[in-house]
Amino acid sequence: MYVGKDFRLIHLWHFARANFIESLFISALAVVLYRFAGLHWIAIPFLPIGTIGTAVAFFVGFKNNQAFDRLWEARRLWGGITNASRSFVAHLKASLPAESEVREAAYRHLAFINILRLQLRRTIPWATSKQNLHKTFAGERHELEEFEKGLGRILGEHDKMQYFDHLKSLNNPACMLLKVHAEHLARLKREGALDAFEHIELMRLVNEFHNLQGGCERIKSTPLFRQYSIFSRIFVQIFILLLPFGLLKDLSAIVGGPGVWLTIPFSVLISWIFYTMEQTGEFSENPFDNSINDTPISTICRNIEIDVREILGEKKLPPKLQPEKHVLL
Repeated sequence: MYVGKDFRLIHLWHFARANFIESLFISALAVVLYRFAGLHWIAIPFLPIGTIGTAVAFFVGFKNNQAFDRLWEARRLWGGITNASRSFVAHLKASLPAESEVREAAYRHLAFINILRLQLRRTIPWATSKQNLHKTFAGERHELEEFEKGLGRILGEHDKMQYFDHLKSLNNPACMLLKVHAEHLARLKREGALDAFEHIELMRLVNEFHNLQGGCERIKSTPLFRQYSIFSRIFVQIFILLLPFGLLKDLSAIVGGPGVWLTIPFSVLISWIFYTMEQTGEFSENPFDNSINDTPISTICRNIEIDVREILGEKKLPPKLQPEKHVLL
């Protein structure tokens, strides 16, 4: 997630360079054909183009609203994971006299949230935009490592390597750790370490983790409906293609013949605005893509880990993750 207060020119150039070159070429070609080749018939009235632009703006706005809803829901789900994680460990700490049992469940839970993070960042071919500009800008970091390697690293960091051989062969290792949670709590209830009410409350939180994980997986596995994504891009491209031909006649009349050259900068500027509007939704479609615009689940996981270890009474805590070039991952 980008947390800077403004975008530097290099950011804008990274995302806009392809459209800039394309619109510059189209508008320059239109001006050359109109002014030097004498093809004045290519100048079309701006009214139909303006009508198209208005329709495109409404369509793109709807797409961006849907993309924002996905992004915001992802953040709310991980906010729920944060709150439920604190409650889960605090209940364990208050209910269980054996420190070893509390630590066992708490560290297993830390492995769960980090494995869930890794699962959500698995690449799905349709889940990223065709150009993939948002991910290349953020750069590939250790979160994009091979899943098995990442699984081993996470389990090792949380003293849970005994689960590695079993989990690496599963389709959903995070869900399996929730199953181990439930089995652990059932054993503690049978042994009398938990009474019925304590067991019910802790199992309610485990069920909450199932629901929150399912919500994240729903976003991850369901793309923004393709008719909105694809047609939005097509409509913007049509508008950008027609735009300079609609500006030729009006701009050439401003200061005589040379005024036609104003078609180039105005076309580039208007094209950049519409293109950026369309790409904003495209880059927000998958909030678990480990890119500049996405939900900072690495940062959230680290914050949860700090809170959990503080509840356990530990003094040596990992540092909070800091923005890297104004980007929290």
